[in-house]
Amino acid sequence: MKIASAVSAVLASLAPSVFAQDFQREPGAGIPTVDYHYGMELDVQRVLYRTDASQRTGVVPVTMVYEDSKGELHKVRFLEWGNHTSNS
Repeated sequence: MKIASAVSAVLASLAPSVFAQDFQREPGAGIPTVDYHYGMELDVQRVLYRTDASQRTGVVPVTMVYEDSKGELHKVRFLEWGNHTSNS
């Protein structure tokens, strides 16, 4: 019984680090999100991640993680019209 408790305690202590590693694999996980406003200039060299809004209807928030011309990462949130139509 003591061995099962010890194994359980070890596994429970490792769980947060496993979840943290998965969180860091998400593009832009450690970057603060900036809300886009009209006229805001973006220096987008390469898009690394973009929320898929193809299965959503109406105006939906979208997040984009991108690299600028200096190689720095940024994350911006903006509104976009979802393309999904519900034909019942």
